[in-house]
Amino acid sequence: MSSGLEHRDCAEALGAYILGSLPDAESERVQRHLSGCRECRAEFDSLRLAADALPASVTPVSPPPELKSRVMAIVQAEAELLQAAGEAADRPPRRRRSWSWLTTELWRPAVALGSTAAVAAVAVVLATSGSSTRTIQAQYPGPGSASLTIQGTQAQLVVKGLRPPPANHVDELWVKRGAGRPQPAGTFVLSSGSVRVGQPVRPGDVVMVTVEPGQGTPAPTSTPFLVVHA
Repeated sequence: MSSGLEHRDCAEALGAYILGSLPDAESERVQRHLSGCRECRAEFDSLRLAADALPASVTPVSPPPELKSRVMAIVQAEAELLQAAGEAADRPPRRRRSWSWLTTELWRPAVALGSTAAVAAVAVVLATSGSSTRTIQAQYPGPGSASLTIQGTQAQLVVKGLRPPPANHVDELWVKRGAGRPQPAGTFVLSSGSVRVGQPVRPGDVVMVTVEPGQGTPAPTSTPFLVVHA
């Protein structure tokens, strides 16, 4: 993708962006485009809801130990073929990845899809489902308490006695990976309970909560009042 994204390019990248599989540079370009494109932002919200539901849509199983090596071998083989073929190689036609594709097509057999990306996505979800759970206490100076529960790359923020945001504001979740910009991961108005983090959370990531106006913003406008180092 170029330094500036067209609407079509962003729409095609949203699925990978939500699953956290884009390189940091491309992820930042998608983030910048979302901040100025209402149509792509609306599709991002729909896709994120679908992605959140994926782990619960199948029975959790532990993947076989050899699955990762098999998937990566296929990915490497296809990458080498594309590199050898060059720019003139036949490419599959562009098509828009809608939320209905994400929720239905992803779970069809990989052979029917004919897509290595689908195999990799299913492998990621299966590996996540079989992972151990860990809980990390948040850095939160206010009244009450907060912690982050992580299973694989799926996370939930658990709060108790949280100070509610002002009127016409929401608490907004963010996930920051390395030196990249914080990525929006959901909004909530909740004193006690749990909230799903709408972005993958990996070791080294930072999960933050800020107070934002309206229904939330594409980038933080205030200092985080709650921070968790995953």
